[in-house]
Amino acid sequence: MGSKEINSEWVDPNIGQTSWIDPVSMEYHIKQWDDPKQSTKAFYDFFKRELANSKKVVDLGAGAGAATFFLASKFPSTNFVGVDQSSDLIIKAKETSKNFKLKNLDFDTGDWFDLGNKWGGVDGVISIQTLSWLPEIQTPMKQIFEMIKPNWIGLSSLFYEGDISARIEVFEHCKPRKTFYNVYSLKKLNRLANDYGYEVVTSDRFEIDIDVPKPKNKDIMGTFTEIVNGSLDYKRLQISGPLLLNWYFVLLKKIER
Repeated sequence: MGSKEINSEWVDPNIGQTSWIDPVSMEYHIKQWDDPKQSTKAFYDFFKRELANSKKVVDLGAGAGAATFFLASKFPSTNFVGVDQSSDLIIKAKETSKNFKLKNLDFDTGDWFDLGNKWGGVDGVISIQTLSWLPEIQTPMKQIFEMIKPNWIGLSSLFYEGDISARIEVFEHCKPRKTFYNVYSLKKLNRLANDYGYEVVTSDRFEIDIDVPKPKNKDIMGTFTEIVNGSLDYKRLQISGPLLLNWYFVLLKKIER
């Protein structure tokens, strides 16, 4: 979910492409309506109490809407609005959602870097695997804190528990395409949240419970798993291209005074 004001962050002079929404990416989004990702199911499990107790939730970076639809189908008493900067993805989300006829689901275009007060006062804001793909964390989070001011915020993104962040630019030379896989410090996020009256209440690393095969094409990014055996158990590491993916679920709430 990009920004018209900072599109230059996505542009490399030798690539000249500002959009990652190609036919392959669109197919990836659409197929999740029928086959939700394990991370979406885990997001539901982690945030189900907050989602069930909310009247309205905004999903920032909703893409083509599959994850927003999955959550809306689980909580019929909660109204969901999927928001994305890409009008192409929102059009596809609206078209696809007509097949399911959920009364508590809607979609709209919106720039996470310039939200305005259109969605102010909703109970919750969520974002599923989008924040790390933005150029930075401070501006989009500040927009949530200042413009929407929800009671709670649910994120899934690449995080690190220590006081270290990594700004990662990924170049897929064969496409050509440039994207971000930024890893943010949870401690820095909490300091930022504190400045606006919020705090990180809980965070948990997403441990995938299925094996994902390695893509045959090594020249494009695509998540796969590798098993690391320990003395007592084993873990599946999530990897995409040359990167280790440290996905976390993070819950923020307003600080009680």
